[in-house]
Amino acid sequence: MRIRNFRIGRLVACMPLAVALILAMPIASAQPKLDLAPPIQKPTPAAPGTIYSLEQLIQIALESNPRVLAARDQAAAASGQLRTAKAVPNPQFEYNTGQQRSASGPLTTGNVSSWSVTQPLDMPYTRFPRVDAAEANARAAEATRIAFEVEAIANVQLRYYELLRREAETRAANEDLDLTKQIRDRMQLRYDVGETARFELIRAQTEFLNAQMNAESSKLRIEQARGLLRQTVGHQLPAEFSVAPDSQKMNELPPLQTLMTEVRNQSPELQKAKAQVEATESRLSFEKNSRLPNLAVKAQQYNDPNFTDRLYGLVLTIPIWDFRGGQIAEAEANASKARNEFNAQTQSLEQQMQSAYKLYLIASYQVQILDQEVVKLAASARRIAEISYRFGERGMLEYLDAQRTFRAARNDLIRARFDLASITTEIQRLRASPEWVAKLEGDKK
Repeated sequence: MRIRNFRIGRLVACMPLAVALILAMPIASAQPKLDLAPPIQKPTPAAPGTIYSLEQLIQIALESNPRVLAARDQAAAASGQLRTAKAVPNPQFEYNTGQQRSASGPLTTGNVSSWSVTQPLDMPYTRFPRVDAAEANARAAEATRIAFEVEAIANVQLRYYELLRREAETRAANEDLDLTKQIRDRMQLRYDVGETARFELIRAQTEFLNAQMNAESSKLRIEQARGLLRQTVGHQLPAEFSVAPDSQKMNELPPLQTLMTEVRNQSPELQKAKAQVEATESRLSFEKNSRLPNLAVKAQQYNDPNFTDRLYGLVLTIPIWDFRGGQIAEAEANASKARNEFNAQTQSLEQQMQSAYKLYLIASYQVQILDQEVVKLAASARRIAEISYRFGERGMLEYLDAQRTFRAARNDLIRARFDLASITTEIQRLRASPEWVAKLEGDKK
């Protein structure tokens, strides 16, 4: 009993010193400062390797993406087909030689020869539809190229913003880990001196372990996002790289009606579908006009030992056996199919734009509310809970709850900013952003 009373007396004697030490350790000053700037604008810690900007990543993707390169080759092939369609038919030359012998009677014998030249005439009623179809196919191939390049830009931007989001989440997770570690250490000290219950220590230890797990998971998510970005850009991008923040501020989008008009007028997918309609209609006109006779100019000469014959005339091709019924039926079906696909594509893009614009309004509202109200209120509540805890008016559990609420609001803000950047990129892809198309055309020149 005497030994037990002696230990209690020593504990009571040391308690004022322990309390003074706890109060002398300010929680706010030791907590890392939180930056609420958008994750796409805040500089990120440079990882080992080269730092790439968004423009550099897009340039590498456009120069190495296999689908983009294949679309460019297809556009070049369509240009060659157009030159072929405009070409004039080549003439046909024929030359024969031999000997003339008399089978009966006194005829002169000797060498004989003949030659002929046939020039097919490119009739206007078949030439114009053929050239129009080739020009429409060239426009469709060019629209396909632009569509693939616009899609490549959008994919790179999405992966780029995702990597910035993961880096912002990692910074926030590391801040949470430092703070929960400080709280855990203080709770351990208070528990050692008998100022708090074991339940509060276990709660603080649990918060620390959760923060540690989130910090480790965020590091893995960064590596995953970096791998997806490298896969999208191309393996010309080194394995060890980091990205620079986007210095361009995201501008507000125009009204929905303006976006719908831009989709109808400049969407490469609609331009491709429209060009395919024109190509199939020109092909149908060509097949119908091919039923008309084709003409060719022919000149020939025959030489023998006794005389020379010169003949001039026309070669007329008349569709007697094949009236091109099958070709016309196929061309009509293809033209109808192209028109239906154009209408379906128009409806699909308009519906996608309407849905994307609604999501854009929702994401913009979420970012505004979270940034200007929710996060600030959560930060104020956390500071109040911290002060109250320091002066003994609130318990550690209430302070942890306030800290958890602030972390949730901050993570929601990071996620909302990423959602806003993603949906804005999708709208720019659907409308074929004029800035993107101007850059593509400038690089092409």
